[in-house]
Amino acid sequence: MNKTIFSTIGAAFLASLCCIGPLAALFLGSTSIGIFAFFEPFRPFFGVFTIVFLVFAYSKIFSRDRRDCCNTDASKKTLRMQKHILLGITPIVFILLAFPYFLGNSDHEVSQTRTGVKSEWVINGMTCEGCAAGMEGYLSATSGMNSCKVNYNEGTMLCYAENNKLTKEKIRELVTRNGFTAILQSENSNIIKG
Repeated sequence: MNKTIFSTIGAAFLASLCCIGPLAALFLGSTSIGIFAFFEPFRPFFGVFTIVFLVFAYSKIFSRDRRDCCNTDASKKTLRMQKHILLGITPIVFILLAFPYFLGNSDHEVSQTRTGVKSEWVINGMTCEGCAAGMEGYLSATSGMNSCKVNYNEGTMLCYAENNKLTKEKIRELVTRNGFTAILQSENSNIIKG
């Protein structure tokens, strides 16, 4: 039974790795968040495997319950514990499966100040909101970046950077280091103040 539970959790984690990975990499200080885009095409398969494992685990536990109804107290206690574990992991599994969709509506406003050199970019290679959120967090934490907003749905990025600290070439390099490509659309070299 434990193998089925671990398989279920593992498949659910793999189904959401393309979106959880960039955020985890950002949290751990890594700069290669784009590598997790590799897992995005496999998300539906891992999602199906997760549901199959979960249905199998439930059917195994509840069919076993009818068979073992008259056994010893120890087997009843073990069965009850396995039911509690399965019921406990089920919400976790569904949260992992739905994680990419939780990020889908994260279109928040840029909270930092909008001062500095404004540049607008087209970003290629993002596969979900996790990519956008990870890159936005990474670039926002970069010295010289006053604000950065990455929009996955439009495939764009809007930056306000200090020209003497963060040039457009450096911004492009930071995006490339994260596994994506950046194409400069426009730049306003005049300093824009809040």
